[in-house]
Amino acid sequence: MVQFLIKIDKKKLLSFAGLSSEFGKELAIKHHISADSVVFYNNKIISTESTAFLNICRVLDFPYILLSIFYIIPAFIRDGMYKFIAKHRFSWFGETDQCIIDLHKHSDRIIT
Repeated sequence: MVQFLIKIDKKKLLSFAGLSSEFGKELAIKHHISADSVVFYNNKIISTESTAFLNICRVLDFPYILLSIFYIIPAFIRDGMYKFIAKHRFSWFGETDQCIIDLHKHSDRIIT
């Protein structure tokens, strides 16, 4: 997902941190965040799962911003859909053994 977001976020509005990074560990402990979810952090506001995904979409340009329409669906339903996709993502999209993001090329977007 990070690879895709780096590619489509032309304005470089998003930055990324793994939950295993120092920043990520502090955030996870402070806000009791599970390592199995995407997290959106902006101005000290934290969201996870489908709400994080939709908050990311709000930051992006057209057509991705249109996905924020799914806020009309109650969070418990959206989160169920999010968990279903998360559970099957590796069988659908494949899995790698290591991070394949060029950390040097995108160092301005990675928080450690």
